Amino acid sequence: MKLIRGYYAFLAIAGGVLLRLAAAENWMLQIVAFALISAGALSLQRVSRWFLRASVTADVLIGFEVVLGPQVLPPGFYRIVLTELELVPLLLLGCMLFLAFADQMRAAGKPAAAEWVLLAVWSAGLILSLLTLLLGGWLTEPVSEAGFKIARLLLPIGHIALIADSFRAQKEYIRTEGNE
Repeated sequence: MKLIRGYYAFLAIAGGVLLRLAAAENWMLQIVAFALISAGALSLQRVSRWFLRASVTADVLIGFEVVLGPQVLPPGFYRIVLTELELVPLLLLGCMLFLAFADQMRAAGKPAAAEWVLLAVWSAGLILSLLTLLLGGWLTEPVSEAGFKIARLLLPIGHIALIADSFRAQKEYIRTEGNE
């Protein structure tokens, strides 16, 4: 039973990240995506404490999505600020998931170097987005535009890396749980 639950938990995390990537403009599907990630990570909390932290962070992101819904907060300054602030827990969510996957790899006796590289790609895309948004008024237009282009390239790559690493960690989880 534990093996099946872990299998579906990793699948829920990967499905949530995929739904987040595929339905980026639909706030309701974003809530469903974060709920999938939260439920999957909560199911794996005994594997690594990072999964529990990722679940809490996904719940915080659900709160952001609810508040940023079209019927709750009208367009204006507060909506813009909250949209930019949402990038911080999103950055933390990916980092926590990559750290949980690295714990899974170490538990299976595999090197976790790939998780650190993927963590750097995930972080670079979101940190560049944050810096470009926060320093947009102080940067020249070509620099700001280049920052947005690079961030728009790195964000989907980071999401795809998170999905691929989820399946990699799932394979090691099934192997280690199957051996026990």
